[in-house]
Amino acid sequence: MDTQLRNLRNKERTQQESRARGTMAIWRWARWAALLLAVGWALDSVAKLVEGAQGRELWWPLLSTVIWAGVTVHGFATYRRIRTTSGRHLG
Repeated sequence: MDTQLRNLRNKERTQQESRARGTMAIWRWARWAALLLAVGWALDSVAKLVEGAQGRELWWPLLSTVIWAGVTVHGFATYRRIRTTSGRHLG
């Protein structure tokens, strides 16, 4: 019985580590893409403001900037959390 419980725990740990590896692989690159998109939308908003755009013309660039900034922050936080809790051997 003790061996079965140990095997079950090892299997669960292996599955969690596999999931963590997959998540890290995704966020390793996606967080930088999200950052580039956030910066791109922010620069687009600034360019439109300089050109004299008014409120209705700016809602989508500003909303996109906020969305991509949120995705960026989430990506960096998730990557760091997984890296610190699962160990560096996953990366």
